[in-house]
Amino acid sequence: MNGWNNVRKRSRSLKRLTSASTLALPTTEKDFIVYSDASRSGLGYVLMQEGRIIAYASRQLKTHEQNYPTHDLELVAVVFALKIWRHYLYGVRFEVFTDHHSLKYLFSQKDLNLRQTRWLEFLNDYDVHFQYHLGKANVVADASSRQPYPTLGYLLALLNTLREEFQKLELHVITLSVKPILCVLEA
Repeated sequence: MNGWNNVRKRSRSLKRLTSASTLALPTTEKDFIVYSDASRSGLGYVLMQEGRIIAYASRQLKTHEQNYPTHDLELVAVVFALKIWRHYLYGVRFEVFTDHHSLKYLFSQKDLNLRQTRWLEFLNDYDVHFQYHLGKANVVADASSRQPYPTLGYLLALLNTLREEFQKLELHVITLSVKPILCVLEA
């Protein structure tokens, strides 16, 4: 049942994100903050200003990205966030909070693979500063990077919830059994 509770918590976090009172309009005078998170199922990022959410996004990992090491996954989350929010972040100073500590030292690392080198060249166009942020405290980006996928347990719990709701409304579910029939058409 613990997995079901996690799904409900993430769903509540995502519902809060979509309410109109949560989103705010950006101003050019104030600094931006990007929270990013990567998991083995997807990437999530949130753009904030003065504690208010300006924009948020998430996406599933592409097939080739599922083989990336954790360092590269966290870095691709940052790069993708900067690409979609370039119009906000280009030319201004901003901080990126990530739960991967080694990204703080990305600009001083000596041994980078080709992918990391390409991303570092992209990041050099921005005035970006990496900060370490404990993974448990990164609730919003974490919720968007770990979208709940329907498992059998999730679907059964959902079915039970729907059944209870129908009973409260005094509705009854009628199950029809349909047997396949083979028809042969003669020419």
